[in-house]
Amino acid sequence: MTTNVKQTLQTLRTSDFKHWVTTFWLVKRKLSQQQAKYSVLKVDTDSKLELKLKNAVTEKILDQDYQLDDYDFLTADQDKGLLTIASSDTDVMLIQAEIEKGTANAKVEQYEQLLDAWAMVIKLEHQDKAIYAYRKINKFNNATRLSHVSFIQFKDQELKDLDEKEIFTIDTQVDFFTYDGTTFIANKKEFESTLNFRAGMEKNRDVVLQEFVDLKIFSDAALLKEHIGANLNYLRKVSSIQKSGYYKDAKFMEELVKVNQLKNWGLQVENGAIVINETSIDLVLTLLNNGRLESPINHEIFDAAVKKKVS
Repeated sequence: MTTNVKQTLQTLRTSDFKHWVTTFWLVKRKLSQQQAKYSVLKVDTDSKLELKLKNAVTEKILDQDYQLDDYDFLTADQDKGLLTIASSDTDVMLIQAEIEKGTANAKVEQYEQLLDAWAMVIKLEHQDKAIYAYRKINKFNNATRLSHVSFIQFKDQELKDLDEKEIFTIDTQVDFFTYDGTTFIANKKEFESTLNFRAGMEKNRDVVLQEFVDLKIFSDAALLKEHIGANLNYLRKVSSIQKSGYYKDAKFMEELVKVNQLKNWGLQVENGAIVINETSIDLVLTLLNNGRLESPINHEIFDAAVKKKVS
């Protein structure tokens, strides 16, 4: 993570949001051959809800307890962490480009337009600055689900059926927000789900496997693709391997083979190429991500799915 990202968030935290204008948007998504296409609808809100939406965003920004860290495909639970990634590496740029069309977008005028929304965006803007805060919409956002839901109020010591026909439910948590080219992620799972990151990881898989072929790292890279398939755990590991790029370093690969033989880790190498089989795939992916680590204290060896480099 660059110092600039930390400074950007700190500058944002010192802002006075009193005069920032709040608008509310719904995102619709369509998938075509694993490519996501987004459209947006503007939703007018009353002053009470508008303030609630603004507060949801500013409270997330102003929370000083968050620890900033770089986004990675393999990360530990982040109870009080904000992961950061360049917005240009995500689909948020596509969504924000739609929002930037402003009044060219349709405005919600009928209840039915609210249904089947994929996500909501709270936009805060002031002069030339803009914050986009996202929340995946998971519940009660389509007619089928709503037909089986009763909205009930406890009043006068009994439950009463509200019998409302045009209910739209949201919560005002923020999964991630973007500002000045950086996306700050509070909920990694929902961030990845909202922006279709599985498709991105599958693209990473194909790119890496082709590079494996070009570099002649494996005796049969096609077999590796078959094992990885659409398995999310393997896709994360492959994307992490691509990001770290150790496999492109000939010296690293040479040392990997030597240490494997010295330590008797069980990796099979023939004519300088790694042989893949069902029992070796986890080991291969761990080693290519430099994830077999030795403690300098007691020399125990660990396979570390998640690691953080000490500078």
